[in-house]
Amino acid sequence: MKSGAPRILLISYHFPPSAAVGGQRMANFAASLVSLGWNPYVLTIQDKDIEQVDAERLADVRGVHIHKAAVLPTAAGILSFLVVWLRKLRSGRSRQPSASKPAASWHPSAATRETLVRRMRRYLFSFLLLPDFERGWICPAILAAIRVVRRHRIGWIVTSCPPYSVHLIGLAVKLLAGTRWVADFRDPWMTTGSKRLYPTCALSIRIESWLERKVMEKADLVVFNVERLRNAYRARYVDVAADKFVFIPNGIRARATGTIPKYDTFTLSYTGALYVGRSPEPVFQALSRLIQKGTVAPQGVRIKLVGQCRTINGTPTSAVIRKYGLESVVDVQDSVPRNEALEIVRRSHLALLFAPNLPFQIPAKVYDYLGAGTRILAIAEDGGTADLVRDTDAGRTFSAEDVEGITAFIHDEMISRRSMNGSHAASLLRFDLRNITEELVGHLDRIAAATETGRAQ
Repeated sequence: MKSGAPRILLISYHFPPSAAVGGQRMANFAASLVSLGWNPYVLTIQDKDIEQVDAERLADVRGVHIHKAAVLPTAAGILSFLVVWLRKLRSGRSRQPSASKPAASWHPSAATRETLVRRMRRYLFSFLLLPDFERGWICPAILAAIRVVRRHRIGWIVTSCPPYSVHLIGLAVKLLAGTRWVADFRDPWMTTGSKRLYPTCALSIRIESWLERKVMEKADLVVFNVERLRNAYRARYVDVAADKFVFIPNGIRARATGTIPKYDTFTLSYTGALYVGRSPEPVFQALSRLIQKGTVAPQGVRIKLVGQCRTINGTPTSAVIRKYGLESVVDVQDSVPRNEALEIVRRSHLALLFAPNLPFQIPAKVYDYLGAGTRILAIAEDGGTADLVRDTDAGRTFSAEDVEGITAFIHDEMISRRSMNGSHAASLLRFDLRNITEELVGHLDRIAAATETGRAQ
């Protein structure tokens, strides 16, 4: 740590060595702040609470002092464990779906009538899980953050959500320790209705909307990583100063120098998790058409699915592959360390991206794809992801229904075998890690200067 350098505390539930993609943005800021002469401190969860560890990611945050706070058990977690345990006991099955994760079943469809028992269960969990599943970290993190702030005389804190409860930590530290506070949004909270996968009721929605407003009012700066999301919050909170809401995108790490050879066989790759709603099936359909027409030989193309990809919307991926006759084409592989995943993307000819129903969000892996220099085939509706792919000329975006367009695009890319080149280098400078961190620091300096001017008057 540099003596006399400005100090800042980044509070993030996800942070290396966690493999969660949600920790990458704060890790990037922390590393770049060191290079800009700041002393960044980090508060995150203890290692025992990390779901998936990737120790290689710690190399990205050398020089950053990391503090950790425990996650306390929650009533919702205990109740969910008991429910699952009782189900196992009754059925004798070794595995049951966890009730502690978001699920569409919290809210019945229009064609399904909600029973009284289901409604009472939803009401109960809407408060037990308010604002989210990670609420057990709130109290330990508040105490730890105040201790770090006072011990190291830190003037700024940054909280990044999701989970949303991290902003409640920031709100408490702001009020109790008097620090300046940046609230960073990687995803929307209440403003765009993003709680649809959580149990909610009218009262819980009212409470969380009030909490979100308090964050908007009390934070010194509110940062969004998607411009459309920033605009949506500005439109909702018209009584809050517009210049408090700023857009700072995720960053791109500098590409490794030298040319990385592509796979000999034309390869499309996806790295990450196939969450509910994210499906490669349109790509399977397109390749199946090309093979059936004789345009492409099965041995001339490969799809790599790397990560949590064993099921597609609840159906075994192997069954979906068989449906399209692509057993010799698609390779499904479990999670690998991030650097290995990036290597796979760099060697591929197309990087696959699935972002359905996310108009105000951009999957973090897009920036990895941009940094890798691999062309992107995105399945997404109009929104932040489509904007980014188009503005950077990094590939093409299609709706899931446009199988004909996807088929033509894949065929064109197989013929041209293009990579991203210098023609779009200028557009990528906007996302350089140092540049976006300098942008953040510029906002901090502006706010600090305005505060000092106000005190002098």
